[in-house]
Amino acid sequence: MQLSIKSLTKTYPGDVRALDNISLTIPTGMFGLLGPNGAGKSTLMRTIATLQDADQGSIMLGDVDVLRNKAQIRKHLGYLPQEFGVYPRTSAVSLLTHLASLKGVGDGAKHRREIVDALLFRVNLYDVRHKAVATYSGGMRQRFGIAQALLGDPKLIIVDEPTAGLDPGERNRFYNLLSEVGESVVVILSTHIVEDVKELCQNMAIIHRGQLKFNGSPSSAEASMRGKIWSRSMSKQELRDLQGFRVLSTKLIEGRPIVRVFSDANPGEGFQCAEPNLEDAFFFHIQ
Repeated sequence: MQLSIKSLTKTYPGDVRALDNISLTIPTGMFGLLGPNGAGKSTLMRTIATLQDADQGSIMLGDVDVLRNKAQIRKHLGYLPQEFGVYPRTSAVSLLTHLASLKGVGDGAKHRREIVDALLFRVNLYDVRHKAVATYSGGMRQRFGIAQALLGDPKLIIVDEPTAGLDPGERNRFYNLLSEVGESVVVILSTHIVEDVKELCQNMAIIHRGQLKFNGSPSSAEASMRGKIWSRSMSKQELRDLQGFRVLSTKLIEGRPIVRVFSDANPGEGFQCAEPNLEDAFFFHIQ
């Protein structure tokens, strides 16, 4: 099973081109979609999730036309948006059972409840299943979001900026669960956190201003930068005076700027060739 996107275009009022002729092939497994805020990631996710129409182009899940067979696709789709609301004072087990009923999951109430209990156990929420979802921590709510996305054994799962506001422990638990799920279905992870994509995804794409800037593996993105990344520590005044370089990023280490630049040759005294990372490739493609 794979997801094929061809020549997808979407323009909002005011001539805002959110998607500009995007073409991608996404195989089974975890696929990372990187881009800064406003790059078009959420527009692409919402279009794949059948929540809005494209101006032109096509999306195929296997041999099913996503844009023309929305009802059929929704039976095989799990979607975790960037933000989702819950009913107040409604327990996790009640809300998930309600969502399962709406999605037509299970042969009768008993079978549906067994599926719900199994999902809550899988996402480590079974012991708090009778508590209101509105009282859950951010990480617990995201795990509940994954549980509802897994209803009906979907073939395609979309998660949009899923770890915003999570502490490192919850973030790791969430991604361990997502990685397990991604072994057998297509999982699209939309994020602006570069390290998440490197750790989880075998394939990725970088989108900026609605355009596809890179499509391949994280390792190939890093390899394309090899021998062209140069690093130097300098004072803040030297940084302010720095001109004529393609600066990819600047970080403070012990209060002193460390500059990474892209150059085919040594850019000058004090610079040392550095091992490229995925962040270098990301900044290179969005500049």
